[in-house]
Amino acid sequence: MKNLIIFNGAAGEGAAAARFEEIKKEFEGMDHEIHLTTAPKEAITFIRNYLEANKGEKVRIYACGGDGTVHECANGMVGYDNAELAIFAIGTGNDFVKYYGGAEKFLDLKKLMKAKSHPVDLTKIEGPSLDEPLYSINVINFGFDAVVGAVGNKNKEKGKKKPYDKAIPVAIMKARFNKIIVTADGEQLNKKKMLLCTLAHGRFVGGKFMCAPHSINDDGLIDVCLLKTRCLFAFLGILGPYTEGKHLDTPKYRKTLEYRRSKVIDIKAPKDVDICVDGEMIRGSEFKATSMPGAIKLVIPGE
Repeated sequence: MKNLIIFNGAAGEGAAAARFEEIKKEFEGMDHEIHLTTAPKEAITFIRNYLEANKGEKVRIYACGGDGTVHECANGMVGYDNAELAIFAIGTGNDFVKYYGGAEKFLDLKKLMKAKSHPVDLTKIEGPSLDEPLYSINVINFGFDAVVGAVGNKNKEKGKKKPYDKAIPVAIMKARFNKIIVTADGEQLNKKKMLLCTLAHGRFVGGKFMCAPHSINDDGLIDVCLLKTRCLFAFLGILGPYTEGKHLDTPKYRKTLEYRRSKVIDIKAPKDVDICVDGEMIRGSEFKATSMPGAIKLVIPGE
């Protein structure tokens, strides 16, 4: 088996760089190649080219970084049956691996090397504003939290301190009045304005929010949770349960949301909106999200 190590030294706000020598030493004497990422999305092209050139051999790809690195590795693997993904979770949020209990489970390289792989689902999202489809292994979200991400990124570029905290008041005013319409397997979920919506195979987003507590990432379905627009007081009231993953099982909050488990979701808006795909920001007014059962193989420690 070939071992391809995709290392993002910028992950974990730069802390990941300290793990490079550890990783390098573990793979000494093995058939391996280490690739240091140089720019956003560069790893996707590199992985595709690598797998195309090694079609005849099984390749285990080690995503050494955070959720962004995992996202890029998954996107590069789509369509290549000879590849499997192992995650060395040294990012900041590490949202995806929380599905399996957290980053600690994914920090033993020896166990990762011995572990078996299992097919997991992806969501393909496509639309007129995209040059090619994107694939989500964790969560696609839009509305309030996507606006926080987009505005926060701009604040960060301007050098502002606590860029995402400063984006929250903007999102509260802006996102609560969007006119995005969401349709799941042909059923329109909202007629009025919505606050936010998540399409999930994973369970966590934003570092701490358990947006999809019932999600199963190998059942062929996407967990869709749409929160309706409410007054500011009602929004603050549901924030705690939403963080803890209790929003779906608390009767008084079920009136404020729509929850489905679907295969195809259509997203339409009268003007361009921000969409967050595993942390990657895109914009557009029309998208289709489709479940791809067993699209890639994931290495799960302990299996």
